[in-house]
Amino acid sequence: MKINKFKFLPISLLALATLAQACNSGKKNDTTDSTMSEHTMAHDSTTTDTTNMKDGTPVNRFLEEAAIGGLVEVQMGKIGQQKASIKSIKDFAAMIEKDHTKANAELSTLAASKSFKLPAELTAVKKEHLNDLNKTSGKDFDSYYINMMVEDHINDISLFEGATKSTDTAVSAFAARTLPVLQKHYKLAREISMQFDQNKNKK
Repeated sequence: MKINKFKFLPISLLALATLAQACNSGKKNDTTDSTMSEHTMAHDSTTTDTTNMKDGTPVNRFLEEAAIGGLVEVQMGKIGQQKASIKSIKDFAAMIEKDHTKANAELSTLAASKSFKLPAELTAVKKEHLNDLNKTSGKDFDSYYINMMVEDHINDISLFEGATKSTDTAVSAFAARTLPVLQKHYKLAREISMQFDQNKNKK
């Protein structure tokens, strides 16, 4: 019987060791899964949140989105000056072209300092928006144009507000300089839009 007891002892120890190893492995896997989950959440958040911009990728995403937005604004500024039937919208469009051309130049310098190539043309969706805008005329154009400017600047402001919190000081400084300009554009676009709607309802 003693021999049998000694035969089972190593097996019992082996079972305990295996159990302990499994527990440790489980803890390690839990830690790994937790770490991977946190990393995934942080990575996913960069698709819409620019507050964690560092190590290149989120910064580059901001640069790309800001560049496309800037190109759209300049094009809309030119179109507005040509097709608007109301002086206030023509003047607004001229300001948009001027301010965004300046901001685009600063953005280009910033991107070059980071060896990042900005997109040279608009996306298909943005081109479609401009084409739709160009198809309108008269009061319909005025309404479509100014409402598009309101919506575009809501998106621009959201993007740049996030960028002001970037850990990249050059990016946050550029965003902080540009944000008040975007906010001014939004405020004016809203005012013109409200005036336009009021005048339209009187007729």
